[in-house]
Amino acid sequence: MSQQYGPPPASTPGGWGSGGGRPPQQSSGSMRSRWIIVGGTIVAVALIAVGVVVLVTGGDDEKPAAQDTPNPTGTLYTPPEPTPTKTAATKGRYDTGIEVSDGIWFTPAKGWLPDWDKSKGGKNYILQQGKARGRIDGYYWVRQTQQYDAKGFAEHLVDVESEGLKNVRIGTGVVCKPANQAIKSCYALTYGALVPASGGRLIPFRGFITAYQDQSGKVTATDAALEMSVYKRRVRELVYMNNTLVKSF
Repeated sequence: MSQQYGPPPASTPGGWGSGGGRPPQQSSGSMRSRWIIVGGTIVAVALIAVGVVVLVTGGDDEKPAAQDTPNPTGTLYTPPEPTPTKTAATKGRYDTGIEVSDGIWFTPAKGWLPDWDKSKGGKNYILQQGKARGRIDGYYWVRQTQQYDAKGFAEHLVDVESEGLKNVRIGTGVVCKPANQAIKSCYALTYGALVPASGGRLIPFRGFITAYQDQSGKVTATDAALEMSVYKRRVRELVYMNNTLVKSF
């Protein structure tokens, strides 16, 4: 804190003031000595002042020392780390047709169309029954998850798909071994059921679910089924679509 200055204190007897009486007479020699002392004091004060200036500035002939940038006070600023970007999946030799996600593709067989119901997750293709919109002879539905392993997801899907069907028959699960080394595990289930249709009819369907788990843990499952009246004739189309998907891993 800087020193506060005010008016000089009032003179008191015996101090530096004039006092109440006349000052005593002093000889010329005494006056000369006093002037010598005063002059020496002024020179000393001047030399001290010059020394302080030299110490602060470093002298006229010297360059000022380089100053480091002072550290900021208060909260230090930390630059934000760059947001990690998702590595785009490269398109490989077998990545053709329809991309499910993350570099997994399949090629729809001839005559298969995108499902008109866009509320379904994943990618769903249907085999329309002639020109009758709303009637199908088969479907091929691809979905992905990281909540299950291959076996668990296949069993989950067959339970979901068979809900509301009649005379459901689920075959024994099979551990499959695709040739693609990018697939860590594979599990397949077959099922058959009667699907309720208009007029109280029951249409027999047959299908299979195959789940593939990649090295990262993500599972891609295909749910493929056909009406029994066309199954033998068109089951190869389901197998073909599965094979194109396996190659894209």
